[in-house]
Order: sequence, then structure tokens, then C-alpha cells
Amino acid sequence: MSYSLDGGQPQMRQSPLLPGRFSGRNFLSIFGPPSPATEHAKGDAFRLDINAMRALSVAAVVGYHFQIPGFAGGFVGVDVFLVITGYLMTGKVLTDLVSGRFSFRHFSIMRMRRIYPALVVVIASSVVAGWFVTLPREYLKHLLQALSALTFVSNFAFDNDNGYFAMAAHTKPLLHTWSLSVEWQFYIWMPLVGSLVWRLGSASKSRISTVIIAFQVMAALSLAWCLWESHSDAMGSSFFSLRARAWEPLTGGLLAAAEIRRRSEDAWKIPWLNTRWLETPTIAAAGWALFAGCIVYPLPESRWPGALTILPILGATMIVGARQWIGEASLLRMSGIQRLGDWSYSIYLWHWPIWVFALSWLSLRGYSVDATQKMLMALGTLAISIASYRYVEQPIRMRRDFWTPRRLLTSSGATFALFLGFIALAFLTNGFPRRLPDYLLPAEMARRTDTPRDDCFRNSNSTKKATETYCSFGSEEVTGKPSAILWGDSFANQYLEPISSAALSNGIHGLIATESACRPFLDDPVRNSADQQPCREFNRSTLDFVQNHMEPSIVVLGGNWGNALEVSLLADKLLSSGKTVVLIMPLLNIGFDLPQRWIENQVRAGKAIGEWKVDADPSLTMRSFRAEIVQRLHRHRDNPRLALVDPQSVVCERSQCYLVRNGQANFRDTAHISNVNAIQYRGLFDAAFRSALRPRIESEKTPD
Repeated sequence: MSYSLDGGQPQMRQSPLLPGRFSGRNFLSIFGPPSPATEHAKGDAFRLDINAMRALSVAAVVGYHFQIPGFAGGFVGVDVFLVITGYLMTGKVLTDLVSGRFSFRHFSIMRMRRIYPALVVVIASSVVAGWFVTLPREYLKHLLQALSALTFVSNFAFDNDNGYFAMAAHTKPLLHTWSLSVEWQFYIWMPLVGSLVWRLGSASKSRISTVIIAFQVMAALSLAWCLWESHSDAMGSSFFSLRARAWEPLTGGLLAAAEIRRRSEDAWKIPWLNTRWLETPTIAAAGWALFAGCIVYPLPESRWPGALTILPILGATMIVGARQWIGEASLLRMSGIQRLGDWSYSIYLWHWPIWVFALSWLSLRGYSVDATQKMLMALGTLAISIASYRYVEQPIRMRRDFWTPRRLLTSSGATFALFLGFIALAFLTNGFPRRLPDYLLPAEMARRTDTPRDDCFRNSNSTKKATETYCSFGSEEVTGKPSAILWGDSFANQYLEPISSAALSNGIHGLIATESACRPFLDDPVRNSADQQPCREFNRSTLDFVQNHMEPSIVVLGGNWGNALEVSLLADKLLSSGKTVVLIMPLLNIGFDLPQRWIENQVRAGKAIGEWKVDADPSLTMRSFRAEIVQRLHRHRDNPRLALVDPQSVVCERSQCYLVRNGQANFRDTAHISNVNAIQYRGLFDAAFRSALRPRIESEKTPD
């Protein structure tokens, strides 16, 4: 979600394609920085309506992130700003191309001057703040994310950290910089493509039309990709993808290009280039209404961007294309709103780190986030942003005699080199662990999510790093020997270490068939219509594999099931196929991030808490759900090929359950076990495998 206000205003020669008030310098001033001084100096040359859009957009995003009522769809502010930046920057590039003075180097330095200094200050501040409140492993991850933000590739970094076990969004102070990376990547390819296509044309008038056609094709392809990804991408990668978002700034860019082109003497020959029909107060009012409606309405962010993203893009395009200067009596002309537009980039940069670190501070001290705290965070964001605008943004933008391109690049390079050195030192020391009390480190270790074969765990799109169809565990595969398959989601995969150890000791060769957020079920077109298609296909293929082969003869099932019927239907199917079923029963539903809460309790106590147990109430132990599973499987109670594994017997005793025992957390989040002490469940699976093998051993002993 990026807010990039536009940089300098180099003088331009007159262009024959830009007659009247839109020629030369006047046209470029439309694409200039949102400065009140400019507005007063040049009258209606400065687009007050666009500056008001900036103000509303950043207010919407802050309101959404700060969870303020009335901003349920506030995240659309980023989409609107992408339209604005596409309109302004494409207009500047094409204007420079028309006048014959476009320079990619000059354009890049202009963008760097505008974006980089304030970004560096925010990143440095987050690194300093993280020193005091972030655990070593998390701090290393934060430093890598900071590095990706400084190099404008953080959209890729956060996309890669967007899996099932990724850290929550409110623990990533620089998460919002993904949009700056998307924007900067647009700044790279848009002028390169535009200038390349421009050179292919023979005359100025035809060149602009050729650029428009090229951008239209690219926008159409991007929109098609966006719509396809919104339906097929279970991981939500399109949210961070320039491919899925390029159509948004290109929409604004096409509008700017059409405005330039229509002023050529033969624009009437190409009716679709004529945007004059947009320039009415009615269109502007409709655009504002659509924009405001998207902010208030709770749009579904989970499939964003998608078809509904067209709505805020349309609203923004209508406002920009209407070119309706704000009247003297308009609320949008008020100084406060216009200044908010001026400060919008700094506000956007600072609001999210302030929110993340404030939440961390309040949580450590046991405070809840109420309206008062939110108001203080908002006021703090505004105050720091004003200071950033005045003492960081403006001096570097305006004092160009001092901040020459050479000095800007040199200072940026030196800062980057220092940061690289700090990151190297951080990795050499494993995140500077001595800066925090030693008793907090076990909580960090509990968050480890790696299992013996993490490369075999499929993501939500059913892809994995390992090349083999099913990875192996346990003993070596031997013809005639029994084999097993672990089938399920992360709630099955979390037990891979004790299962593998137990399989090895019992001479069992195992296969891994686990997929993120994909519980095992017997696929049904009606009952499972709401499940992701990759998950349904994975379950169908796994069932076919199990049923069509003699081995594996043992199926270990585990999952985050929602109802007992799914469990019993799948168990019935497998048992009727002659398979032995080892069913892992649900463990505990803690309902909060255990390592985080453990950290908070120890910080408040000022000492280590080596043991933490709670009452085994029905909600925690999921008593009714577990009882229903047992009841539905009751008809198989005498079947030796069904074994129930109950992990609760390891962590619960005498009506109490241990969340922390012997200085180690039993869970890594709200429900998954910690891999630090996962081996404590080995005895359960050892007994289950011995039980599963008993009929086979007895049959082998029986003489013919």
C-alpha cells in the first residue's frame, strides 16, 4: 500500500501537441508535487482534487489498520494511490518523451529523491525499536525484511513469508513496504517500455498512440492474470504481485496518455482517445461516492485484488479524469485536508511500524487496545509524520544545490553498506541474543516450525520443494515389509518426528502426504464444495494411491477437522479397503499464541516461568468433539485395524494440562505442538505401530 508523492518539476520546452493551457510547463505542473505553495503560486495548475484523494486514501488505510469503525474497506486506499501514481508518472514520462528530453537516469533519481530518504529513516527506526522488543530469530527475519525494503523487493520477501505458519501481519513492522516495491518496479518497466515503444514510432502523434496500445495490452493481460489468480491462488500471492496489480497504475497511465494524445490535431480521428466526456462535475461526484463507498463497505480482502478491485479503480479514474478543480466552498479544499495530502507519504510510512511496536509494548504490559490508545497512536503517527515531512522529505527535495544526484547516491550507498555490515554482524551473533534476558529464549525456540522433512510439506497450492511424489520416513523400503503413509494437514505433519522415530524402531517404511490447510477427507461434490480445489484434488489422489496399492497398509490420519462425520466416513472407507488406520485425536484448542503469552507473563513477572498448567475445561480439550468422534467410530471398537492415538495423555493429567513444562513450551502457536519437544509423543506412535503390526506378525507365525 504505497503513497508516493511526486518529485521535481524540471522546466519544459513548448510542445506542439500540448496547445493552450496544457502546453509545456503548465502540463507538467499538473504532475508536480502537492505543495500548498505551488497551489497559491499557480492557481488552478495544482490538482487539489488529487491531493484530496491522497488525504482520503491515507486516512482510509490508517483507519483500516487501526481498526477504526467506518473503514472496513479502507485497504482500497492503496489501489487508488496506484492509479494516482500511474497517472502522474506516466504523464511525466510521456511529456518528457514528447519534448525530447526524457532521461531514465533523471527519472530514477527524481523518484529516489522522493521515496528513499524517508524510507531509510523509517527502516532505521524500526531496526532500533526491534532491538529492544524482538526475539533473536525474529530480529534476524526483520533485518532481512528491512534489506528487502531498501532494495524494493519486499513484495517478494513477504510473499515468500505468507504461508500457513508465517508470522502474523501485526508482528511485521515493515509489511507495508511491499507496495513501495511494487511501485518502484512499475517505475522501472513503465518508462523503459514507454521509451522503447516510442522509438519504434515514426512521428510524435503516432508514437503516443503506439504507447497507448502497448499499455492497453499490458493492462489487459495484467487484469486477466489478476482475475485468474484471485480464483486459483490459495496462497494469496497475487496480493503482493506486480503482475496482478500493474493494471491499476496503468489505468491512470492510460488516462494521462489519452489526455496528451487527444490534444494533437488529429485526435478526433480516434474517438476512444477522447476523454473529454469525463470532465463533468457529475462524473467527479460519482467517482467520489464510489471511492467513499468502497472505504466504508467491508470488501473481502482475502481475494484481493480481484473483480471487486475494479470498483475503487473506476472511482479513482472518474475523479482524476473529471479534472474538476475544487471550488472555494468545498470541504476538500480545506487546509487540513490538503495538508494531510501533503503528509500522506510520511503518514503511510510511519503508521504501520507505530501500530506494530505499540501493540507489542501494550501486550507485554497486559494492556488492551482501546479507543484511547488508538487515538494516541494516530496522533503520534501524525506528529512524527509532520516532522518527517518537514525535516527529511522537504529538505532533500528542495535543497538540490546541496543534495545533488552524486551526493544523494553516495549517501544512500554508504547507508546501505553500513546496514549490510550490521546484518552480517547480526547473523554472526545469531541475532544479538545477549540484549534480552536468557529466560525468554526458550519461547523463541518453541516457535520453530521445521520438521525432519519440511521440504516435503505441500503448501496450499499443493506444491512442495521436494521432487519425489511422496517423501519417505522411517526405515528403508524393503519388499514384503509393511509400510505406512502419513496423510493430513499441518496437524498431522507436526508429529512427523515422533512418527518417524517410532516407524524406524518398528521396521516400518513411511511416506509423507501432507498439505497445508488441507485436512484429510473423503471428497464429496456437495459436502466439500467450499474447500479449495487443490486440497480436494490432493485428497482424491492420495485416496486413489492408498486404495490402488497393497502398501502402504497403515494409514496415519491427522487433521484440523471441523466435524466428526468427516473423520468417520474416511476411516470407514479405509477400513473397508483392508487398511489399518492410526487416527490422531485432536489435542488442545488453546485459543492464543502460547509462546507470545509466555513471553508476556515472564516479562511482567521479571523472571522465568518454568511451568504453566491450566484446568482441562471442555473448551480447551474439545471434549464434546472428541466424544462425538469416539461415538461415530464405536462400531469399530473391536477392529484390531483401528488404533486411536491420544496426545492429550502426554500433556494432560489429573484434570490439568501443561502449556509449559520443564522450561519448554508444549505448543508453538494457538494449537500446534512445539517441535522442540515433539519427541515426547513417540511412545504413543510406537504403541500404535506395534498394535498395527500384531495381526500381521501373528499371521506370519501361524503354520500353513
